[in-house]
Amino acid sequence: MRLILDTNCYVSYLNERNRVQHRAVSALMEAVSRAEHEVLLIAHNMTEMVFVLQNVYEMNSLTVRKILSALLANPGFEFVAGHHPEKILKIWPNPMKDYGDAVLAAAASASGAQICTFDRAFARVLRKSNLYADLL
Repeated sequence: MRLILDTNCYVSYLNERNRVQHRAVSALMEAVSRAEHEVLLIAHNMTEMVFVLQNVYEMNSLTVRKILSALLANPGFEFVAGHHPEKILKIWPNPMKDYGDAVLAAAASASGAQICTFDRAFARVLRKSNLYADLL
């Protein structure tokens, strides 16, 4: 299955900010390493990860670069720009209230992927479009 992870999944995986979420994403990452799933790493995710890891978790740039490099080097991950303005503007700001969520939903729609997220409101909207993949 092709998946796009919401940035909250990466943050939970990298920081164990929530034990239940960390376990769920860790299990998913193990499945990716066994080639059970392919993860599309969207440019928007990278930008959000850099911002959150540096500004919320106070990681230095070299550490963040190493994290992103490791993700890109993982054979289960494929980088895609994932920006589809025509699709984004059709779903933002309604039904997707958050622009970043609309970017991911548009990328998922264009690539045939499903999105993993811990954001319940985002998941509800994704379910209606058959773009949601449960992490658990």
